[in-house]
Amino acid sequence: QLAHSAQLETVERLVRRGVYTGPLNLTWVAIGGGFDGPNPYTMLEFIRRVPDGASLTLESIMRNVLPVNTMAIALGLHPRCGNEDTLWGKLGEKCTSADAVRQLVRIAGELGREVATGKEAREIYRLDEYWGSADEALAKLGYPPNRQPGQRGFLHHA
Repeated sequence: QLAHSAQLETVERLVRRGVYTGPLNLTWVAIGGGFDGPNPYTMLEFIRRVPDGASLTLESIMRNVLPVNTMAIALGLHPRCGNEDTLWGKLGEKCTSADAVRQLVRIAGELGREVATGKEAREIYRLDEYWGSADEALAKLGYPPNRQPGQRGFLHHA
């Protein structure tokens, strides 16, 4: 769970140094108070900076949960919901975790997105998968390779 783009850069450094060589299952947390706020401009910039080989979930709090989750679904990302994020549905009405899940399943259907099964989710998140080196992790995640000593210019995997 990352609070802003600077933390995404820290994660990239850990991958580049070989400290972490597994899949990136990231969550952008838009709750304010030191984290990004639920602002579509910072959300889209964060999304732009996430490597193509990572999975990304969007998370917010209270009245922002439904709009942020709807944007996540519409953008092909993953939503997060439950009563730890909000207890409220429509103005003055309580919303259980089950209610929130049913609502997002309905919205996903209306937006043409199928909901993953448990088996499919394990495959999407590549659980228990790790790679042998920083170079392999960078390639699988879609980051450019590490520069070699004395190397100049733009980098890409062959």
